[in-house]
Amino acid sequence: PKSHKSSGSYGDSVVVEEEITVRGPEKVALEKAKRQTKKKKKIKQDTHLEKLKAKARNQLTKSILRQRIKNMEERGKSKILSKELDRKDKACKKQTPCYPSQLSRLKDRQTTWYKAFTEQYRKIKKETEGELRIWHCHELCCRLQAQVIQCSRENT
Repeated sequence: PKSHKSSGSYGDSVVVEEEITVRGPEKVALEKAKRQTKKKKKIKQDTHLEKLKAKARNQLTKSILRQRIKNMEERGKSKILSKELDRKDKACKKQTPCYPSQLSRLKDRQTTWYKAFTEQYRKIKKETEGELRIWHCHELCCRLQAQVIQCSRENT
């Protein structure tokens, strides 16, 4: 049907209604198609978002598991080190009573050795000083002694 320009009579409204009824199914189909494409896009976006969420959850789960494993390993290492420390501590406590007695014995030995070496040093010092003591003599004796030494050097 053709659209007519009129002054608003009854016949004009019938023509417009006919156009609406003819164009109506096309518009409805077009709107329906638009809604379906929007719905498909939304579904596609939703599935994409779900995949991203699932991937993120998976990565988070893996990192949590890795962290738990690390924590378990660290706990195991700390238990082992704690046991080793306790064992060494017990060994040190067993040896601790021995140290004062050993130390006192070493001090006793040291004092006896020190006394012996000091006495020996004094004896040797006296003997050496006695042998190397400078004899005070008169000037005449000193000249004679110097001549004797010089003569012996020349003849040897």
